[in-house]
Amino acid sequence: MVLYNLPWHSSLQWKTDALKYRAMNAYIAMSRDRDTGSVFPDPNDGRPVVDYTISDFDRAHTLKGLVSLAKLCYVQGAVDIWPAVPGVPTFKRARPSSSSATQPVDGTNDPDFQSWLALLSSANNAPPHTQHASAHQMGTCRMSSSPSDGVVDSRGRVWGTEGLYIADASVFPSASGVNPMITVMAVADWIAGGIVKDDAAVHATAVA
Repeated sequence: MVLYNLPWHSSLQWKTDALKYRAMNAYIAMSRDRDTGSVFPDPNDGRPVVDYTISDFDRAHTLKGLVSLAKLCYVQGAVDIWPAVPGVPTFKRARPSSSSATQPVDGTNDPDFQSWLALLSSANNAPPHTQHASAHQMGTCRMSSSPSDGVVDSRGRVWGTEGLYIADASVFPSASGVNPMITVMAVADWIAGGIVKDDAAVHATAVA
């Protein structure tokens, strides 16, 4: 992921930067989008078609995340910061001066960094100019209290289909807006426990 987003100015520059791989870290600005798109069947073959373009509001929200990440990187002493936004150059930190010990580490006294942040904040990150990606899809088989509002009940059982369960991020009522790993584990544990109880009840009935 890091090398994929390296800025390209020349083959020599790219290879030289790639040699610094061991000293690199990669971060992403994840945001829960406010505005939606639609999914509909293709009129010719019935395949699902996704119609979605990130809105201006959500683009601005994501850009604020990038600015915040850049500040965190600066505070942690990053020498180069690559924003992966077309038109925004790499920020290269100047060599620390003898007076740097008295300077705030947040960059407020670094005019170069503040100028670069202003450039990043005003960048055009509209597609296809800038890449956007989706991660951790949730809520496509949402949990609900009735069949008309979702796909599974509170125990992960698919409405109207006996013996079929779903236990992943798709049962979320909506997107959480944060990494769902712990929530997925908790939901899966809850549903798995219910499956065990249901199976035990079936066996008990069969024996009786």
